[in-house]
Amino acid sequence: MSRRLKLILAAGIGLAAIMGGAGAAYAMMQADNSAQLRATGKVGEQADGYLGIVGGGDAGLRAQVDAVNIKRRAYYTDLAAKRNAKIEEVAAATGCQLLASKVQAGQYYRLPDGVWRQREAGQAIALPGYCA
Repeated sequence: MSRRLKLILAAGIGLAAIMGGAGAAYAMMQADNSAQLRATGKVGEQADGYLGIVGGGDAGLRAQVDAVNIKRRAYYTDLAAKRNAKIEEVAAATGCQLLASKVQAGQYYRLPDGVWRQREAGQAIALPGYCA
């Protein structure tokens, strides 16, 4: 899976270059409110490419996170079909990009070990080994 995931990630980077550097994943992510949710400190990015709730959350917060994740899943499903890849591989490859570029200081993220961490100013996130 590691080699395949790196190939999918490389294909995504190639797609980003073709699409003017913004990348299809980022264009899709801009359409949701994930940045605002991360800024609350109650939601974080996960290595699997989906948002997660840090600790407990009320029904309203869960509904917002679910709405974002439904959009992401639809995007990952479409891209996986185009790339002849597994949805989970596309999601994880996008998760690598999101962790590296979207999680700001003070925001939370979760790696495959399941532990929520808060990014500190100037701290790089130690990405999972399958990230290119």
